Amino acid sequence: MTASTLLLPAPDAAWRVWRPRASTSSGNVDSPVDAAHLAKPLVIGLPASACRSIGLTIPQADPDVMEQLIVTNLERRGLRLDSAKGGKNYRWHLLGQAAGQAIISVDVLADPFPENLAAEHAGDYTAALRLLELPAGQLVITEEQGNLVLAAGHQGKLFHSHIFAQSGAPDDALALELTLARLALEADLGAGSITGVILAGNSFESRLADRLSKALDLPVRAVAELSPKKDSDTKNWLKMLPASVREAQAARASRSKMLRWILLGSGLALSLIFLGYAYLVSQQRRVDELEREVELIREPATAVKETAARWKSFAPAVDTQRYPMFLLAEITRLMPGTGIVIRDFEFKGSSIELRGEARDAQIAFQFIEDFKKNKILSRYTWTSPSPEVKGTTATFRAQGKLQ
Repeated sequence: MTASTLLLPAPDAAWRVWRPRASTSSGNVDSPVDAAHLAKPLVIGLPASACRSIGLTIPQADPDVMEQLIVTNLERRGLRLDSAKGGKNYRWHLLGQAAGQAIISVDVLADPFPENLAAEHAGDYTAALRLLELPAGQLVITEEQGNLVLAAGHQGKLFHSHIFAQSGAPDDALALELTLARLALEADLGAGSITGVILAGNSFESRLADRLSKALDLPVRAVAELSPKKDSDTKNWLKMLPASVREAQAARASRSKMLRWILLGSGLALSLIFLGYAYLVSQQRRVDELEREVELIREPATAVKETAARWKSFAPAVDTQRYPMFLLAEITRLMPGTGIVIRDFEFKGSSIELRGEARDAQIAFQFIEDFKKNKILSRYTWTSPSPEVKGTTATFRAQGKLQ
């Protein structure tokens, strides 16, 4: 999110602009439609009047199953969902798990979506409170364009928000709404999950926090404003766009694509002849260069091939690992302390034949199998008929051929 320009609703009718990585607002605009001049990508945080945030707890499952459960819950609430290739009018966030239940927060765009908020240049929409830092375990009351909004988070992330009154609501209305919200949220998030209340904004009376604290028996404190989150990652979000914005962006993309194809076709037609001629010339030059190089290396290459062939013919004489005594030493090293006697060892160029006696067939079989695991002897392909057992001994024979 630190790479996006944010547009967030102010307590009055204006919208505040937050530049990437800025700690304070850099200015105001009248509406998102008037923000086409801002740097992209532009993420518009919507007030609760244009985007509902609903908290759910559903059984933990894979994402596709959870998506179906979320859609079913939203449709039961009478919400109209819209899904298309360019984006949806809802988006859900997994906030955590508790007792086998997934804690979900879902943002749903208002239907019909306000025309004055449908900005064709918008990169994405989201709930404004999802872009702000929410103190953990606190109910938050803030003002959005003349409305009082109550919000609650889970682990610092927005779980639920709703409009409950106009600005200037009396103390008893605030206390009642906070009490009901606390009971409902603790039923989902667990008893004791709400530990205090935050009044965010400069429009609240200075003594309101003390009066609410006594009425609710909870600590209540006031802050000037909630700061934008610095650690949210919006680049992997599926886009949440109203249908009118999706259609406008699709039409703009189609026009842009058509213009690019026309320009590309014109340029391609003019360049094909030149490229074809240049290719033929370059290929002919390459052929000439290769012919000269072949002539220069023909005689040395022939000499190298002849030398390589002679060294290859000398391989049995110069490879110490093919000497009979070396191979016999490797075989002797693999013999167990007792139980094996070698009677005959014959080496013929690229093959070895071995005969011997063992205390039993199992020892003989294991002895031959050890050849296949030896770094030197494994170069040979070993075959061995079943040992012949006579009395108390087993006669075995093994043949190895160099691979």
